[in-house]
Amino acid sequence: MQLGRFFCIVTLGGILAACATAPVQYYTLATPSASQPVALHTKAAPQYAISVQPVGLPEQVDRPQIVISDPAAAQVIPLNGSLWASPLSDEIRNALSNELTRSLGVLDIASGSPDTLPVWRVDMQVQRFESLYNQHAVLEATWRLTPVNQANQKTKICRGQTEVAVEPGMSAMVVGHQLALRRLATIIADQLSGRPVTKDVNVEMKGCTF
Repeated sequence: MQLGRFFCIVTLGGILAACATAPVQYYTLATPSASQPVALHTKAAPQYAISVQPVGLPEQVDRPQIVISDPAAAQVIPLNGSLWASPLSDEIRNALSNELTRSLGVLDIASGSPDTLPVWRVDMQVQRFESLYNQHAVLEATWRLTPVNQANQKTKICRGQTEVAVEPGMSAMVVGHQLALRRLATIIADQLSGRPVTKDVNVEMKGCTF
């Protein structure tokens, strides 16, 4: 089945009109808390907080619609019937925050933290957020971990990429992106905690500067 035909993306006006009447579906990158274990690697809460900043995105995916890539035609296809529940930048930021706070057992303080509180500022810039229907979800991002009120810590900058195979259906595509983000979040959590970084064969690390 051709990708364009599946999503009713054709040039015939009558078919386009029929597609416009399809119900709109909303999707989120947030993972239900019941499906994720709470951090168990430490008995006491860490003496620091995190501050996850707004996430930067490529312009072609920074829109309300989920955007499907068609590499054979060098096209991207916004799906008017499949929308993000909130701006994609917020979806990624919130999902990353949830993964880090759950894994580390820390608070995410967006602003207004005490002057003496040790904080890790987490900045992420996404280079690729690619959705190929019935094939894979790709996430490539650069993250910067900046210590605040931590004289003995250094800024960490890394870039990594992961690809998740997905089955047909938009829900499966979104679950693929959830897993991709979780893989990078696991590495970021390890770097913030100072424990050995989890080695994941599904993540290609493209370099780090400490």
